[in-house]
Amino acid sequence: MELSVILPVHNQKLQIKRNFNRILSYLNKIGAEVIVVENGSTDGSLGELKKLSKRYGFKLVVLKESGRGLALKKGIERARGTAIGYLDTDLGVPLRYIANAQKELRRSDLVIGNRYINGAKAKRTATRWLASKAYIALVRFAYGSKITDFQCGFKFFMADFAKAASKKISDNRWFFDTKLILIAEHEGKKICELPVSFSEKRWSTVRINDPLYFIKCIIKDKIQNT
Repeated sequence: MELSVILPVHNQKLQIKRNFNRILSYLNKIGAEVIVVENGSTDGSLGELKKLSKRYGFKLVVLKESGRGLALKKGIERARGTAIGYLDTDLGVPLRYIANAQKELRRSDLVIGNRYINGAKAKRTATRWLASKAYIALVRFAYGSKITDFQCGFKFFMADFAKAASKKISDNRWFFDTKLILIAEHEGKKICELPVSFSEKRWSTVRINDPLYFIKCIIKDKIQNT
């Protein structure tokens, strides 16, 4: 199974210096195709990535617009592997779980990191833990979903599904993750929720703090698909 891994980057110069040598060395070691998507950074991230690309030879996709969903869409378009994954560059989920995801993909269409099921360990602030749980409850109620973690930045899927599903998603921000899973559920795909260790990084640039945005996304999506 050939694996492509997408690393979305937006204003993550600090994380690039902290983690990228470790991430890229690991992915090169396992023979993964690496696609780094830099989208709209203003902190010098692009310059750091250009230096690293000469050393590691990864695909560097540069976008003028920001948006996690947009970065993932472009990465999925460029991916050549039979399996595609993405992870947050703050390494909230350790790299060792990639091997677990690859193993589970042999019998699943999607493997999604889950921070809350048996076997998982999550270190989060009380505020973000409550916000995450509230969002999960909202999505499960609105869609009848059985999934118990939508926003963990660690997901792997078979390429055929990812490429087709990505084209159906209009959102270019954080709702992309959720919608990808909902499409898989609707299509009856086999989903593995992989228990992972997760540690929230104080210096991470990832901020999901707009509940109104997510509510609007759900309402819009429900109207479009009624």
